[in-house]
Amino acid sequence: MSRRFPFGVKQIYRLVVLCLALVPFSAAHDWKYEESHDDVRDFAAGGFLHVRMSVGDMRIKRGDSTKIKLHYTIKSRHESDLKDARVDFDVHGNDATIEFHARTSGDTNFEVELEVPATINVDVHQKVGDLTVDSVDGDKDLSLGVGDIRVLAENGGYRVLNASTGIGDVHADGYGESHGWLGKTLKYHGDGKYELRAHVGVGDIHLGR
Repeated sequence: MSRRFPFGVKQIYRLVVLCLALVPFSAAHDWKYEESHDDVRDFAAGGFLHVRMSVGDMRIKRGDSTKIKLHYTIKSRHESDLKDARVDFDVHGNDATIEFHARTSGDTNFEVELEVPATINVDVHQKVGDLTVDSVDGDKDLSLGVGDIRVLAENGGYRVLNASTGIGDVHADGYGESHGWLGKTLKYHGDGKYELRAHVGVGDIHLGR
């Protein structure tokens, strides 16, 4: 007879296994090799930005132009891994995609800062690290495996807000209280213009005005 887990325990078990499996990625390293790069692209305000990254920290902040300005640093313990890491940055009309690629050995890390138009729809999928979105208007769909998400809203106006963690807390300022045990869920409906959906497997979500 197969062993059956109580309701919710199987999901928690999977998240714990994921967290343990990704510990090598998030552990502190004595980085021996670093390279920094910059890239700037013209972009229409109100478009869509899609970002995919495995390991690292990312900050997306409000700019004062209609350009997407990318600054990133690649850090690695091995020169060959540093050279193999790459970033694909493509813009097609009002749709931009940035993908960060590195070997999955846990020896390479990205530190990313993105300056974007004041209004832009952001879609980010990240495996390990911290993600901050600072004073950017627009819809946001944020997904993170292990780490913390922090969203600071310029106007604080959301029509729909749905934030959840598998294991961790949801801290919100003015959006009501979260509910749950090991994981938390916060749902909010308001009179604002935008939607925010954020999920972290293991970690916390901080929402501020």
